Amino acid sequence: MFDYVHNQEFAFGIDLSRYNASADLRQFPNFDQIAAHQPEVTFIAMRTGQSWGEKDQTFGHFFDEARRIGACILPYHVIFPGETALKQIDNLMEILDGIDLTHVRLVLDVELEHLKSRAMITNTLQICLELLRQETGRYPIVYSRASFVDNCLQIDDLPVVDWWLAQYYYRRSYPAYTPEYPCPPKLPRGVSNWLIHQTTDKGPAIGGGSNYMDYDRWNGGKQQVLAYFGRTEGLPVGLCPLDGQPCCRENQPSEPVRLELPVEA
Repeated sequence: MFDYVHNQEFAFGIDLSRYNASADLRQFPNFDQIAAHQPEVTFIAMRTGQSWGEKDQTFGHFFDEARRIGACILPYHVIFPGETALKQIDNLMEILDGIDLTHVRLVLDVELEHLKSRAMITNTLQICLELLRQETGRYPIVYSRASFVDNCLQIDDLPVVDWWLAQYYYRRSYPAYTPEYPCPPKLPRGVSNWLIHQTTDKGPAIGGGSNYMDYDRWNGGKQQVLAYFGRTEGLPVGLCPLDGQPCCRENQPSEPVRLELPVEA
């Protein structure tokens, strides 16, 4: 049995990708079990794809199910530093076509070096950040780890963003699970705060679908998560019974609570 002894004061979340489904895409995590899990799964991240030519085959299913159970959703896209930034963001926006981007918070996954220089990796990220700010009105969250940021990014050349940082224990041998790493994560040089901490990549797969699942903690409780998404406690996004789309007329706040984010230079 997995012991959630660490980080109980921080809101709990998971992140998903193709690796959280069976090889034939017939078995997926049971989101009703995810919704019933304790600690509560407040937010769910899911991979959209990679670079300019790949879409994660599970994204659509995971997005629909996460929305159905009312989770706060963070679509994340893996950036290739040597590929054209515009093509990569075009791919991301095509994958997200039809999704109301005011209801989600986007993430750029920046952890690949691909033998590129620090200047090139930084420049590709800079352009991706600005393109998404033009598309959404805010900078995306950046996922990475302290060692990568310190060695591969010129932090002073980047705008102020929110950081999702990975730091977890060395993986135990299969089939053992790896316990969560205590918050906070190690911060990169030049970064003064963290938003999300990936605490393990070998937690038990909640709801099945695979053996393991990535676990995350938010720097704050559930109320802080909801505020970041502009949502009000007790008023989840309602879905229309006719088309399954978010309904703006029933059980919705007329003026959603918004958190002022440090996204403008």
